[in-house]
Amino acid sequence: MNDKRYPPFSVVLPVYRGDNPEYFDTAVESLASQTVTPDEVIVVEDGPLTDPLDKVLSGWCEEFPGHFRRCRHESNQGLSVALQTGVKAANHALVGRMDADDVSVPDRFETQLDYLTDHPETDVVGGYIAEFATNPSDIDAIRKVPLEHDAIRQQARFRSPMNHGSVIFRRDRVLDVGNYRPVDRMEDYGLWVRLLLDGATFANVPKVLLKVRAGNELYGRRGGWEYAREEIRIHTDFYRWGFTTLPVFLFNLVSRTTLRLMPNRLRGLVYQLLAREGTSKADI
Repeated sequence: MNDKRYPPFSVVLPVYRGDNPEYFDTAVESLASQTVTPDEVIVVEDGPLTDPLDKVLSGWCEEFPGHFRRCRHESNQGLSVALQTGVKAANHALVGRMDADDVSVPDRFETQLDYLTDHPETDVVGGYIAEFATNPSDIDAIRKVPLEHDAIRQQARFRSPMNHGSVIFRRDRVLDVGNYRPVDRMEDYGLWVRLLLDGATFANVPKVLLKVRAGNELYGRRGGWEYAREEIRIHTDFYRWGFTTLPVFLFNLVSRTTLRLMPNRLRGLVYQLLAREGTSKADI
């Protein structure tokens, strides 16, 4: 355990009845095993949980009393609303993100808090993520993102420049721009652009902070007419807000909606070829 003093921080962890209890247990264990552990984990129960999920969560609450807070929605509201709830409920100025089937590397938060201590002007800091199919130790690809603010802003004109599950942000900045909005998809991408337009400073660290489950199921969730509709909505917003020019707006409409409407296997191949980098031991 690192003896250095760090600012207190919260982690928002949404869960719903469709999540896998084993994956959820592994996700929470990765939080409890951090070299710098969260001061509070806000578990947003998005609707009634299954008995196995409730058993996992109750067990962690009993093992670490006072560190887990359960916020319950009476019915399933969707991820964006669950994140709204979690950010509002957070007691600390710094808030980290985590999904119910991800695995944080042991020094994830230590790395991010060190960065924020050295760069107090930064409002949002994320990092690389490693994708795996079944075993977190067997990495298929590393999704890299730009590191510096200017490069992050440039990429944001075309696609999300942050790996959502890897971020820590300053709560007040997120609340100042209206928090997560209750949209169907890409709630994070819209938030990043609103923050950029409000003058927030972004950064990514050149290191894997999070391991995520990928494969055909992930690519399937990122395709179809509903996802294409949300691409149109969000890029229309960006153009309307003055974040993108007309040529960029039109390019995004054609390229991004085409990607969403491709067959799942072809879309997965495009992601692997264009949106990911090959694995490297130095990045893990």
